[in-house]
Amino acid sequence: MNRITRIVLVCLALLPPLAHSGDICTTWGCISHISELVTNHAGKIRIATPLDETLANCDAVSGVYFSLDPNAQNFKEMYAAVLAAYMSGKKIQLRVQEGSSECTLSYVRFSSGF
Repeated sequence: MNRITRIVLVCLALLPPLAHSGDICTTWGCISHISELVTNHAGKIRIATPLDETLANCDAVSGVYFSLDPNAQNFKEMYAAVLAAYMSGKKIQLRVQEGSSECTLSYVRFSSGF
């Protein structure tokens, strides 16, 4: 192995993983860490993970984001959980409403099993 190849391999080994062990995105949503939170002018919260949200059975906003609707009955509780997961770096289950136009979340869940 030449020197450049070794340097590249060492650099790649030092990079943080894009997804953590046990993370998953599937038709119902994702279990992962939250990599990005965005609030838009309409008050909707956009949530991204390091995974591929387009695997969910819904239309991810910009192909990247799940949405939290500010008009949802449990908006404050779900937003608090999402924000807690983001700030603590903990995994959270993001369950979407399958078939929704913006991958709207139906519920979120913490578990020690993640």
